[in-house]
Amino acid sequence: MSTTYHQQEDLLQLSSTFSKMLKQKFGKGPESCFVTNQSNKLTIYIRNFITPAEEVLVESNLINLAYNFRYAVIERVFQEFKNEVETVLGLTFTSYHTDWDYDNNTGILMLENSSTNERLETSSHSKLTTKLFEKMSSICSEIHKAPSSIKMLKLNQNMFLAECKGTMLQIEKVLYQKKCIEMLQFRSIEIKKSYMIQRASFEEVFGKEVEGLFMTWDYKNDRFYIFFYLQS
Repeated sequence: MSTTYHQQEDLLQLSSTFSKMLKQKFGKGPESCFVTNQSNKLTIYIRNFITPAEEVLVESNLINLAYNFRYAVIERVFQEFKNEVETVLGLTFTSYHTDWDYDNNTGILMLENSSTNERLETSSHSKLTTKLFEKMSSICSEIHKAPSSIKMLKLNQNMFLAECKGTMLQIEKVLYQKKCIEMLQFRSIEIKKSYMIQRASFEEVFGKEVEGLFMTWDYKNDRFYIFFYLQS
């Protein structure tokens, strides 16, 4: 059998394992999980996964509490899941990034090895990266600093990942140093809302409808990741 076939089998196994872990920790599993491994980044796209408690929090406009609840449980899941990934794929992951869209009931989880600093492959998407850089620079001028650089990676047929560096304001750096993480999380939610409003602008860049948009922040290294899930 081909190496590609074995890789697909391994990813399907990890998808099933991850779903079971979510069900064990949350009391409810997702409708589906789709796992991809690209450039030493393992990404999981999750559909239809929200608990009754989170529904109440979201409906009560307590979105921060919903996020905090989800982050706390996902931290436990990551600690167990990374061991399974190492067993199945032989890859070691030391950190993760996650974001959730409660309106569409979807989510993203990306595992990476923060010590390797794997470079995103941008050469095959240079024109797309340039267009995205120009669009984001104009959009974010009133939200946060324009990124000093953008690198892009196509994770799979439907999803692109952009790594944006150098966007933090001085006040955000101070908040991080003072460990005011909840304030930074609240700001990140507001920033994402601003990007969601501009979804049509990103659709012009990709030439496809943007079905999902996720943002995660790495405050330590002054960067954020933005995921674009495109309609098939």
